Amino acid sequence: MGHKVKIPPLMSKADMAKRWGVSRQVVNNWEARHKDFPAPVIWVHDNGLPLYLEEDVIQCEKDKNLNNSQ
Repeated sequence: MGHKVKIPPLMSKADMAKRWGVSRQVVNNWEARHKDFPAPVIWVHDNGLPLYLEEDVIQCEKDKNLNNSQ
């Protein structure tokens, strides 16, 4: 077997929406309106799906006092 690479936990906008109890459209709106929204670290699925570091998402929810349903 080859070399194993440890990848940090990642989240999609759908994951964020579920975590925060809102729709994906709300997450899209927050991203568009707030310059401090986490930046994606990678795009997958033919550049159609941005993924975000879980630690950045957690920091964002702390900064914005978002309810964490987990």
